[in-house]
Amino acid sequence: MKELTPKQKKFCQEYLKDFNASRAYKAAYKVKSDNQARANGSRLIANDNVSEYLSETMHQTKVNDILDINEVLDNLSHIAAGKPSQKIFKRVSYKGKKPKVEYDSVTTVTPEDQDQLKALELLGKYYKIFTDKVETQTDITVNIDPGDYDG
Repeated sequence: MKELTPKQKKFCQEYLKDFNASRAYKAAYKVKSDNQARANGSRLIANDNVSEYLSETMHQTKVNDILDINEVLDNLSHIAAGKPSQKIFKRVSYKGKKPKVEYDSVTTVTPEDQDQLKALELLGKYYKIFTDKVETQTDITVNIDPGDYDG
């Protein structure tokens, strides 16, 4: 893959915010016409190097968003212990053709009691702390033929 120009990188960064090629093109390049921005934005997305860069960046972002087992256990432990965490509340703007997410505020929240209990239950199951006792009744008949043991 060829190295992208600074303007192409800027276009890609802007495009990945809301997947609006026209807006991204206007942010990276000096252009006044919406039609020109739309046409050039579409053309730039079709560029092999830009397309490959966008694909790799989106794939890497997706890979980074997946929690591993230690992160899951760590998050469950924090919830079970009732540790406060920050939560981002977002607002969605429906102006234009595509909805745009606008981040509103960051607030500190403490897990609710039922969330703590659920986290404790999941941790207990993971560490096999809880075992189910099963009582069974069986009738076994054993037949021993003395001839089987003759030497």
